[in-house]
Amino acid sequence: MHSLEHGAVWVTYTDKASKADVEALAAKVKQTPYSLMSPYESQAAPLILSAWGHQVTVRSAKDPEVDKFFSDFVQGPQTPEPGASCTGGVMK
Repeated sequence: MHSLEHGAVWVTYTDKASKADVEALAAKVKQTPYSLMSPYESQAAPLILSAWGHQVTVRSAKDPEVDKFFSDFVQGPQTPEPGASCTGGVMK
């Protein structure tokens, strides 16, 4: 995903994730520039966070790894194209 190259964190979830976790992560994404979220039913775990070259499975939205991952990787040092825009994308 090209947004990851620009320093975004992508939160993906399946229907096995709790509604509360999906809502909490959606709120975090909404308040965090360079982040996005979408369902991804074919993934191996209910909640996965991805960044350019990095990925972690978390047990819940309250998992301390969530805040650490966002802090480390939103526009982090792994970003090949820092500062490039991540807005205006359209999925069809």
